[in-house]
This record gives sequence, C-alpha cells and structure tokens, in this order.
Amino acid sequence: MLKELIVKNIVLIEKIKIVFKKGLSVLTGETGTGKSILLDSLGLIIGNRVDFNLIRQGETDASVTAIFQIHEKHPVINIIKKYDIVFEDELIIRRQIKADGKSKCLVNDTIITRNALIEITDYLIEIQGQFEDRGLLDIKTHLSILDEYSNHYTLIHDTKFSFNEMKKLKTLINETEKKEQQLNDDSEWIKDSLDQLIILDPKTGEETELNKAKQLLTNREKIYNTLIKAKSIIEDENGLEDLVNKLLKEFDDLKSYQQPNLNEALDSIYRTKAEIEELKRFANKKDTDLNDETDDLETIDDRLHELRSQARKHKCEVDELIKIKIELEDKLEELNKNSSNLNDLKDKYIKAEENFKLNSKILSESRQKSAIKLSQKINQELPYLKLENANFEIKFEKIDFESSSINGIDKVIFFASTNTGMDKKPINKIASGGELSRFLLAIKVVLETEMQNRTIIFDEIDSGIGGSAANAVGLRLAKLGKTYQTMVVTHSPQVTSKGHNHYLIKKQNIQNKTLSNVTELNTNERVEEIARMVSGQAITNEAREAALKLLDN
Repeated sequence: MLKELIVKNIVLIEKIKIVFKKGLSVLTGETGTGKSILLDSLGLIIGNRVDFNLIRQGETDASVTAIFQIHEKHPVINIIKKYDIVFEDELIIRRQIKADGKSKCLVNDTIITRNALIEITDYLIEIQGQFEDRGLLDIKTHLSILDEYSNHYTLIHDTKFSFNEMKKLKTLINETEKKEQQLNDDSEWIKDSLDQLIILDPKTGEETELNKAKQLLTNREKIYNTLIKAKSIIEDENGLEDLVNKLLKEFDDLKSYQQPNLNEALDSIYRTKAEIEELKRFANKKDTDLNDETDDLETIDDRLHELRSQARKHKCEVDELIKIKIELEDKLEELNKNSSNLNDLKDKYIKAEENFKLNSKILSESRQKSAIKLSQKINQELPYLKLENANFEIKFEKIDFESSSINGIDKVIFFASTNTGMDKKPINKIASGGELSRFLLAIKVVLETEMQNRTIIFDEIDSGIGGSAANAVGLRLAKLGKTYQTMVVTHSPQVTSKGHNHYLIKKQNIQNKTLSNVTELNTNERVEEIARMVSGQAITNEAREAALKLLDN
C-alpha cells in the first residue's frame, strides 16, 4: 500500500507530505486547488513522461517521493530483485526533475531507467482516469484480467509448460537440422577422405623412417664402399685385428719377467681387441643389410608423396593423419547419430504440439465460460453506476497456431457500448473519463480478491452523476476499499461520505505566494467540507444536516 507521498516544488505545491491509510481515501477540494497536481505527481511515480513545466516557477528542480509498504509475498519482489534493489519491507520511489531538462528515477536510492520504473510500479499502483495509458485501455491486460477472475491457474500453468516444452524442442530441432545440413554438405567429402586414409593406413613416425630409408638408398654405394674399406683396415694383413694380436703376443711374452702393471696393460689390449671385434661385426652386419635391402627409392618417394599430399589436404603434419582419421570416423558416426536424434526430437515435438493444443483448447473453453459469467456480473453492476444503457461483453479472437503464445490461442478484448442501440466497440474506443472509470470500478468490484497488491486511484469517476447513482458509486468504492487501498478524487458529496479517510486539498495565499496544501480531516471538518460540496460556499445548517445524514448512511 501507499504509505506516504511527498511532493516538492510541483506547480502550486511548495512542499507537502501526505500519510495515507488503508481503506477508501477521498480527496476533495474546490476546482483549481491542486487535485490534478497530485495526480500529475503520482503520474511521475508510475513512470509518465516528464513535463518540465510542472516545476514550480522560480525553482530549478522538483521531486516526488512515494513510500510503499510491501508484504513478503508481494509479486513486485521478483521484479526489484531483478534490478538488484535492496529492500526490507518498503520501497521508496523518487522521481527528480530539473529545469535544465534532466530527470532521475530512484528506488531505494538505486538509479533505474524509466522503463524499469514502469515495470515496478505496475505492481504497486493503478491510476484510472486522465493517466489511463495502461490498465483497462491496454488490450494486452484484458486476458490477464479474465484469467484472474477465472482462477484456473492449473490450466494456465499446463498451457505455459507445454508451450515452453514445444518451443524448446523446436529450437533443438532447428539446431539439429542446421548441424545435420552442415554434416550432409560435408558427408561425401568425409567418406571419401576417410576411405583414402584407411587405404593409406599411416603409421606414427612413418615419415621419419621413410626419410631415413631414402637417405640410406640415396647414399648406398658410398656407404658400401666405406664399409669395404673399414673391413679392409680391420681384417687385412697388418690391419687393426692383426696388429692387436701381435701386440697381445709381445706383451704376453713379458709375463715371465713379472713386470709391474702388466696385467692392466694386457686388459687394455683385450678390451681393444673386443672393440675391434665389435666394429668388425657392425661392418659385416651393415654389409649384409645393404645386400638384403629390398625397397627401392621410387617406392619410398611414392609413399612419402602420398602421405604429404594427404597432410596438405587436411592442413596438418604427416604424423597427425592418424588423428585426422579418427576425427573423420567420429564425424561419420555423429552424422548417423544426429539423424537418429533428429527423428526422436521430431517425434517428441509432435507429442508436445498435441499436448499444447489440447491444454490451450481446454484453457480457452474455461476462459469462454468464465467470460460469460464475468460479463453478466459486470453488466449487473453497471446500472448502479449510472450506466443503465451500457452493455459489456468479452469477445474472443482466435489466434492461428503459428501465432500462438505462452498464453494459449486466445486474444481477449473487452467490448462495450454506452447507449442502447449502439454497436459494441473495444472499450478504449467508446469509454472515456468517468465512463471508463466506472467500467473499471464494476470490473474491480466483481474481481474482488484478497491479494491486496495494488493501490487503485480513481479520477472523475463521479463525472455527470449524482443522487442515488453517486451514492451507489460511493458504496462500491468503499466495498473495494476493504480489499484494496483505494483512493478517489471526487466532487460528489455522496461519494465523499463513503470514504474511510478524507483529505482536503486547499489553495492558500501565503506571503504573496499561492500554495496548495493537503490536510486530513477529522469528523467535524468532514461535515463542513461535505456541507460545502452540498451547498456551495455559503454553508447552511440544512447543508450540515445533509452532510451528517450522508455520513450516517
């Protein structure tokens, strides 16, 4: 509920602070005292565009602050959390405007955008009358109003859930089809490339081994000649082998002379002899290997060419061809899996679509039944609001399945006519001012709930009515005030008398300045104000008696 409203430097208002209470609050005052200024101020709170002419003459800035009490389950909490606004049990909403054309929106001292302000205050306050650019005139709200009355939350949930499921599957199908198309575009290339690599059958390190073999074959004759020379140096007369044997014999003859360190010398000769034997075996083996070599240079060159050609094709190193082969096998397997997965998704989508169509059909039938009942109840209320010749009807416009939404397959529009024989038109085309407010009052009374979410403010609801009709409007406003915090700006003594709280807006001349002020009236002051409304400026005893009678009813 709206606890306080503080207005500074707005037109005739220098500074006022109004403390509001629960129930029906009436705001009265003579024409020109500033009632519309209060509504302009509240308009800034709900996000209306700034009119910088509202700044009081001679001032450079102005502000409007509204303090709202919110309970722990209030739906606005989810919205303010979205904007990282810190709160406990109240929201302080402030709109600051400056003469240089700048403005600022703050909620609990957090600066937010005007659109965010509109989103938040839509859950807190509803102004019906001159600021009606949202609410009843907005066709988009008609469906939610009907659903609120219908109380078929399970059907709404089922419809939303099945729509979201269908939407999610559709997205997955589109992504999978796109992926499959990409894979299909490459499938022939993948299969052909994989076949080539399977035939080629590359091995790890193969390029290095082939290069070694190529180098061997290229230098085969030179290596062979070198080995022959090496063997000759080792094996020929006076070769290494012969010389070591002779050396061994000479040193062996010294044993009888018991020369010191002779054994170490002999061991060294034996080691040399063993190493020469190893060299001899190496030379013989290499000679045998060269003679046994069956590969030819052309075969090796062809193999290297094939490997390197495939590496260039796949833009990789030769040793990475094995990895490429595995990747191509995976892609081919993915293509097969993707096709299977796509078929599964399409089957699931068909079921989800059928489920959504069924849920939205059941929801639509429930809405249509509720629409008849709601229209009947609203039409029963209209005569009490001096709309005897008016007629209200809720019409449905079927939506194509392709255009359906999370809300189902219905587009709901409130139609009305205000006079007998007049064709019904959308309510925003035929109702204005007091008529619109009274239509809304009828709807609100019928929709009476215990949610107590929003403060409702009516302007000009008593326009053109009086007597018993005005009394009926007042009674219904008071009834609404038991559920919602309700406010009404009124010129009707009958409506005023039904208020639980009464605020007088008065214009005064103070130190050559014309200022508007707001005062909450006590019982005696209420009698005087209602008497003024009954008789005009000259308040008579008869007017006071009429006021007392209205207050007693």
